[in-house]
Amino acid sequence: MGAGHHLEWRPLAMRLHRWVALVLGAWFTLLGLTGTVLVWHGELDRALNPHWFAPHAACAGVERPVARAVAVLARDGGGAVATQVMAPAVPGAAYVVWSKGADGARLQHFVDVGCDTYLGRREWGALRLDRAHAVPALYELHRSLLSGEVGHVLVGLAGLALLFVAISGALTAWPRHATREAWKRTLTVKRGAAPRRRYYDLHRAGGLWLLAFLLLMAVSGAYLCFPKQGRALVASMLPSAPTQGVLSEPPRRCDTNDAGPSPDALIACAERLWPAATWSRVGLPARDGDAFEIRLLQAGEPRMDTGDTRVRVHANGRIAETRDPLNASAGDTLIAWLFPLHSGEALGMAGRLLWTLFGLLPGLLFATGAWLWWQRRQARSRHREHGAGPR
Repeated sequence: MGAGHHLEWRPLAMRLHRWVALVLGAWFTLLGLTGTVLVWHGELDRALNPHWFAPHAACAGVERPVARAVAVLARDGGGAVATQVMAPAVPGAAYVVWSKGADGARLQHFVDVGCDTYLGRREWGALRLDRAHAVPALYELHRSLLSGEVGHVLVGLAGLALLFVAISGALTAWPRHATREAWKRTLTVKRGAAPRRRYYDLHRAGGLWLLAFLLLMAVSGAYLCFPKQGRALVASMLPSAPTQGVLSEPPRRCDTNDAGPSPDALIACAERLWPAATWSRVGLPARDGDAFEIRLLQAGEPRMDTGDTRVRVHANGRIAETRDPLNASAGDTLIAWLFPLHSGEALGMAGRLLWTLFGLLPGLLFATGAWLWWQRRQARSRHREHGAGPR
């Protein structure tokens, strides 16, 4: 009964695996290839645009760099209103100030605060063939197919489809009798075999050896596209705080010693909560009464580029919320790891190198799978022609 049941579902799983992979395989390949390049997006952007991301000779020291960056944008940015300010990844480089265009476009402005100079801007995700827009366009191609929120949802659905393809492929490749010899045949490529057998072995063994990577990319990618639903699912299984990693007794108010606290004073207040942390970006309130959101980076965080430690603080110094990913619940810790694992940064340089290589896997699986399908179809066609010959 068990063996019969085993054989009963295998053909159906194989058909579903084959057709979903054939229909969406080119898309999976595109996501893998763009992800391979985006592992190095920071370095690539700096190499293409050194006038923004390389250190500049300092004209003068600035006590309030965030306020200065916002002021330069208001003066020279063509009426743009700042929504967020990012600290330079390399000390001495330009500050990045975000704004929204009249058409809803997301704009990045670059400001040299020391020299009080506006250096230029770019539209994030615009499909333009120049150095300034190359990396943002590639990022949005990977994230949303350059199609906004509709594309973002479609990429999330592709992640779920990849999850199905990975699981169904693993189930159908699993040896019927899990002996040592059967596993050896399953996980290796037979030497000297005919091309069809070699490609089949390569497809099966490659998928099983890197199954964990495929599952991680599918799950983390789907979560990044559907964070609200993903957070609810995690909260249903693991302890999750309503506001992630809230400090047990956060101070009620920042002591800024400033009659009208500037963003820089509020950032300094946030850094006093974690003296070893450094701020990476500050979200500016869209309306009066809204809070500033300050993001900081602590040593040991999985998100090594910007960190995920956060403080929401109002202009009067009242702290509304704090988030500490190093002292979070199990569910929030899991969620905090998903993006840095997806990008490879959580595993350091070794992880980024491996992710660069593993990003080629969807293309390899699609190419070998499509070749095997075509060979199978050609063989059936020849068989029908032979059967319909002269009698």
